[in-house]
Amino acid sequence: PALLSPQIFWEDGIMSGYRPPKSSALDCVLSSFQMTNETVNIWTHFLPTWYFVWRFLVLSSSLDFCREPYHWPLLIYLLLVCLYPFASSCAHTFSSMSARARHICYFCDYGALSLYSLGCAFAYGAYAMPDHWVSGVLHRYFVPAAAFNSFICTGLSCYSRFPELDHPRLSKVLRTAAFVYPFLYDNIPLFYRLLFCFWSNGTWNEAVAGYCYHLLFALLTGFLFASHLPERLAPGRFDYIGHSHQLFHICAVLGTHFQLEAILCDVCSRRAWLRGRLPTPGLPDTFGTAGLAFLGNAAIIGAFTAALPRAPGSSISPQGSPSRLGAVGTCD
Repeated sequence: PALLSPQIFWEDGIMSGYRPPKSSALDCVLSSFQMTNETVNIWTHFLPTWYFVWRFLVLSSSLDFCREPYHWPLLIYLLLVCLYPFASSCAHTFSSMSARARHICYFCDYGALSLYSLGCAFAYGAYAMPDHWVSGVLHRYFVPAAAFNSFICTGLSCYSRFPELDHPRLSKVLRTAAFVYPFLYDNIPLFYRLLFCFWSNGTWNEAVAGYCYHLLFALLTGFLFASHLPERLAPGRFDYIGHSHQLFHICAVLGTHFQLEAILCDVCSRRAWLRGRLPTPGLPDTFGTAGLAFLGNAAIIGAFTAALPRAPGSSISPQGSPSRLGAVGTCD
């Protein structure tokens, strides 16, 4: 089947450094210590995972996540911030086991990114809403709508892998839209706050500055994902170091770092004001919503996994350049 053809492993502008397409799990792990076109992809998300875990542990020692409901949305956000780079690192590590494994790895990667977008909505809804939006209609339905958006994001991004060979442009458009849509929705409060600061002489503080850096790196991330630059301009020159997906990972992590710092500023500076105007977060609204979103996204991933053809197509040789035979690509 076309969906399992080795041609799905190849990326524009990446000419060498591919791993064998039928590697064992141990081979995949060992390849992360060898120079392939996936090595930097793996480490640019594996190392940041432990940075975010460290930040979480440090915050856990100073904030009472268990008994203080005000911090529950922050806890959910932090857990999902740790999840998405780890899932991406695992996807890049194990995607060379087979064509089918590659799809499943990136299904899980997409699901983790969708849940991260929900985590952003939890944090923004709890701490970053513009003052006069607090307790309004958008605020009340902000997180439930984001949970629904996560289903759309996972479903659309997983589906985008199916027309990848026959309709590559459609596939790219669907996958890009799947992540741009929840990003735009989640950041509605930030867009408003930034516009208010620039055009209405609103309060400029550390949180607003952090959100500006976050949005800047988010835009760079989207540009790199969509453009495949610089490798598209100089095929073969950036196979191992410097291709768009590596830069994409770095920008994504930097954007998340600045986002976390900005959210922590809002958590501290707006605490008294928010607690006087919002009800105490409850278990159903926080962990209940997050749990249902996790189960729903897992079910979507399971459904697309079941829809994959079961014939082992990675043993079929693709047509084209001899250097492209039996090789695994880099991008998710």
